[in-house]
Amino acid sequence: MNRVDRLAAMLIHLQSKKIVTAQELAQRFGICIRTVYRDIRALEAAGIPLGSEAGVGYYLVEGYHLPPVRFTSEEAGALLLAGKLAGAFADAKTKSNFDSALYKIKAVLGNEDKDFVAEIEEKIGAFDTSGENMPVENSFIKDIQTALYLKNIMEIHYYSPPANQTTVRKIEPVSLGFYENHWHLIAYCHLRHAYRDFRIDRIQNLSLTDQSFSKTHPPLETVIKKMLGVKNLCNVTVRLKKDSNYEIIKNKCIWGLVGEKDLGGRMEIMLLTDSLPVLGRWLLHYGREVEILSPVELQEVMRQYAAEIAGQYLGTE
Repeated sequence: MNRVDRLAAMLIHLQSKKIVTAQELAQRFGICIRTVYRDIRALEAAGIPLGSEAGVGYYLVEGYHLPPVRFTSEEAGALLLAGKLAGAFADAKTKSNFDSALYKIKAVLGNEDKDFVAEIEEKIGAFDTSGENMPVENSFIKDIQTALYLKNIMEIHYYSPPANQTTVRKIEPVSLGFYENHWHLIAYCHLRHAYRDFRIDRIQNLSLTDQSFSKTHPPLETVIKKMLGVKNLCNVTVRLKKDSNYEIIKNKCIWGLVGEKDLGGRMEIMLLTDSLPVLGRWLLHYGREVEILSPVELQEVMRQYAAEIAGQYLGTE
């Protein structure tokens, strides 16, 4: 970072808090304390109204703000929550970019709102409890965002665990989304001549080509239906209580959801799946809370899983 950019960023940092220590500025920008003192003098020489308290730190005179916008404490709190989620479920580059944006947001808050954000920031957390840590080195989220905006064709090296092989694909990005504890890129694949769902953590290398595509892709919902249409799918109907499990199962199966029926205290969900064993093993987590109505093949899958578990603990295997 050159000095001009550092001075601008330092001013924003100063606006984000009531008091900022020289040590804090030195740590954030990777400079020595002596350089901090020189930068502070440069800001003062440029007419920035800075104050200082001996042994405490530096501050901007109340009422001085560069940006013309102001955020309420509620808005700042909502963005703070988004930042926590970014830290838990986004890659390191995205988290760093969000942290930088959050400093700018804090910079335009009044002192009372700054106190609000400072008080709750350390008391809010978001944690990935899936047991699967997202690789931060190869998430490529920023590059994908750029490709989505510029309509760039991307070249990726994509690893497929079932085939245990890596293929080189040229793809046209359509949508980026987070579900099932992973980031996914929906794109048109030139190799398969069809839309595909690529898990970001399985992309080993990604580059933006100098080619752009002019084709207007259908809405995401239409693309998902096209992707499901080429699979050998099975209709499934389950019944469960209208509680939190209903919302979890519905959201988990959102792309295969084809209908639902309100029965008062219970709900029926109609969905499509390409793997009864996989769906059955997942539904087994909910035990007697979920009733499989159809197909009978899925009922048999559930009976087999239940028998395996019973045999393990009853010693009848």
